[in-house]
Amino acid sequence: MRLRARKVCLRVDEELLEEFTQVARLLGMSRSEAIRKAMEMFIASNRPGRGSSMTARMRGLVRSGLSLKELEEMYLKPK
Repeated sequence: MRLRARKVCLRVDEELLEEFTQVARLLGMSRSEAIRKAMEMFIASNRPGRGSSMTARMRGLVRSGLSLKELEEMYLKPK
């Protein structure tokens, strides 16, 4: 069964949109494809009861001695 797509309109800072569009193009994706992927990743990483919660994943990181880059990579890494 195919789900019906719905159109969504949102307001976003012009600079953020320009940078997002450039990155999507570099990855060979349309802006719509990239937004759908971002939404899927947001849901997957924040849905209660699915894998570890964000709090559980973040627990212990503050005193771990990881650099900001390492923390960002850990946080942004898709499951």
